[in-house]
Amino acid sequence: MTKRFFSLLIVMTLLASMFIGCTSEEVTPEKEEVIKEVVKEVEVVKEVDKPGSITLMASQNWIKDVDRELFNMFQEETGIEVKVLLTPDNGYQTLLGTSLSGGSSAVDIFMYPAGSEMVSAGIPDVALDLSNEPWVANLEEWAVAANTEGDKLYGFSTWGVDYEGVLYNKSFFKENGLVIPNTWDEFVTLCDTIIDLGKVPLYENINGVWHTQSWLYAMTPVLYKEDPDFIKKLNETPDNKFASSAKLREGLTQLKDFLGAKEGGKPKYYTNDGQAEDWFGSYISLQNRDTVMMFTYSAYVSELEANGSSDEWGMFPLPIAGNKTGVSNGGGISKYVNKHSNDIEACKQLLAYLAEPENLETYYAARTDLVSSAFKDVKAVKPTSATAEIADRSEGLIPIMMLKEILYWDPDLYSYFQGFAEGTMTVDEFVDNMDAYRATLFEAAAN
Repeated sequence: MTKRFFSLLIVMTLLASMFIGCTSEEVTPEKEEVIKEVVKEVEVVKEVDKPGSITLMASQNWIKDVDRELFNMFQEETGIEVKVLLTPDNGYQTLLGTSLSGGSSAVDIFMYPAGSEMVSAGIPDVALDLSNEPWVANLEEWAVAANTEGDKLYGFSTWGVDYEGVLYNKSFFKENGLVIPNTWDEFVTLCDTIIDLGKVPLYENINGVWHTQSWLYAMTPVLYKEDPDFIKKLNETPDNKFASSAKLREGLTQLKDFLGAKEGGKPKYYTNDGQAEDWFGSYISLQNRDTVMMFTYSAYVSELEANGSSDEWGMFPLPIAGNKTGVSNGGGISKYVNKHSNDIEACKQLLAYLAEPENLETYYAARTDLVSSAFKDVKAVKPTSATAEIADRSEGLIPIMMLKEILYWDPDLYSYFQGFAEGTMTVDEFVDNMDAYRATLFEAAAN
């Protein structure tokens, strides 16, 4: 285990505990208990790490039923068991650092976002070089790029590229003569109109680590217009700061007012108190028309349909700070082999099995939340109506969301947005926290 990787994850954890104090949202006793149980499970694996088995660690939403199905098929064919350890989203980085510390072999394969997030966390320091594996030749170019650092490929991806924007109930919009907004003022007016129709405009689980920050990376296109080199500059040195962006401040000011708007003591524009909902509650809320919009990915339409929704769904760019373009997710989550694993050959065998054409077809046929494939020539994957609409409505090329490109992306952004919602966080504090986090991680990486 290299010092750089573990120190970066420790610094991330410390920063999270520091900044989370700016809001009332903390790790609940229930979440603490889940984290303790996962730690215990990891400790058991350390003691009983039998040869010929694979321990895979992932955040709770990254493993689907089809993954388990393929793992079972792999075991039947090879005799190699795949043991899955799932953690809460909010505690994953901490637990991953703990599980891999000191060159531990307790975890054989772990999952983590590809792109700059992989680099920022120092994943290449602990992951096995997979560049020469036979399945690499069948990867799409974007998948190779997203999982490569320097001249080495570290990640195995079966995710896909998708677009993100504001999902809306097109049937409801047609029935009520609602028009797609082109400006932020029009967006707020639309939300007010939806309220007058007796609906909550947006489903927003503002306690979600990954989802809440969507409101920020939706600004990627306008930040590129403001400065085409803004990501390059941010990645060069901590002396180049988010604080210098006027467009970022404009968008954050709009979000502060929007998320902090109250009616009857509750958020005006999104579900309940915004703290209680989880991701899975969105299906019921949108299907029942309790809410009629959500910022999400275009493949979400197929998930709604699978849950019984009969409405037509579309997607438009979030018109924040003058934005008129969607964003791309850049490829999602990858699997990495711990280079200290005692079962590296078994891990390679699993990845090769998952990359077999028939298994890829099985995987993507089940993953209706994906609209593209990391591997070439997969027939089972299909875009949705929302995929086509967000592409048509976007001006110019759709860029990769900035968190996938910027080094040292602050994982605590969701707590800053909670501060907006509670009125305890200012725009200046929000931006300063982001830049302070980056500066600390730059220093940690240098040392």
